[in-house]
Amino acid sequence: MSLTLQLTTISNAHRGALRSLTTAFGLGLGALAPAFGGDDSLRLATMSETELQSGMQSGVQAVLQHVPMKMEDHSVLVGAEYSSATRTATYHYVQATRLDPEVLRLRLMAKNCSTPNTRAMMKRGIRFQHLYSVGDDEYSVTVSDEHCPPTAMPRS
Repeated sequence: MSLTLQLTTISNAHRGALRSLTTAFGLGLGALAPAFGGDDSLRLATMSETELQSGMQSGVQAVLQHVPMKMEDHSVLVGAEYSSATRTATYHYVQATRLDPEVLRLRLMAKNCSTPNTRAMMKRGIRFQHLYSVGDDEYSVTVSDEHCPPTAMPRS
């Protein structure tokens, strides 16, 4: 298993391209969990691919109705989108204060991996990309199931 978590600083030249992406998505997948309601990880694990893709699109639409949204880390969620072609949910944030890229990566991995609905979606091949604009810098963290510790098998 290779760890391909991406953490990059994006130059100002790429800043405009990122901002021109459809503003739309959400809070990390903690944002999509409310769209599915509660802990639906078992249902997410067994629903059809069509239902999963439809749920991802519906989740994005639900999140978009609430942006801009202040997050617990003092960032502001300003947009989100979901690409069924790449199976990637992308969240766009703005943050006024500097951040430590390693702390950001670890925090997002922990949050995404510990949220039951998010983890169930990642097990189905969904990836979560978080794009942070901080002053003149932009940071990208992508989390997928391979970045999470193995889940314990249920005891019978």
